[in-house]
Amino acid sequence: MAPEQHHRYDEFIDGFAHLMHYQRGVPLVGGRIFAYLLVCEPSEQTAAQISEAVGASLGTVSSMTRLLLSARLIGRASRRGERSAVYLIAPDAMSSITRATIDAARTAREMTDRGLAMMADRPPTSRARLQDLRDVYLIFENSISALLDGWEKAKRETTA
Repeated sequence: MAPEQHHRYDEFIDGFAHLMHYQRGVPLVGGRIFAYLLVCEPSEQTAAQISEAVGASLGTVSSMTRLLLSARLIGRASRRGERSAVYLIAPDAMSSITRATIDAARTAREMTDRGLAMMADRPPTSRARLQDLRDVYLIFENSISALLDGWEKAKRETTA
């Protein structure tokens, strides 16, 4: 997209790209592509359309869509009679994002468990800080899992 052109969602797209970058390590362009696909019409876009919308080269779009495809955040489809594939938000993208959060909490909780095991010979007051952190991670792990299960069940029921 030319610098003088502005997409109506540019502020959202850039903000969400930064959020994905800082929270998940997704390159900014990858975050822009994902955010753009969340708000674009039609919901399916070719690489050329994405390139124009986010101001990235086709090569960069190709690299970033491969990254987003492997993360199961976007999907790729072919239209009958058309040469260009289209990209769209994957049907399970929101679950994938949330599962990554659960996995991160689980990994952190497991790490704190190992730290607590190493501190087994120390008094409870010395272990309290690490124990508190471990307990918070466990709450995240369990609560987010339960919330995701509930959301997925509700989504299935509304689409059935």
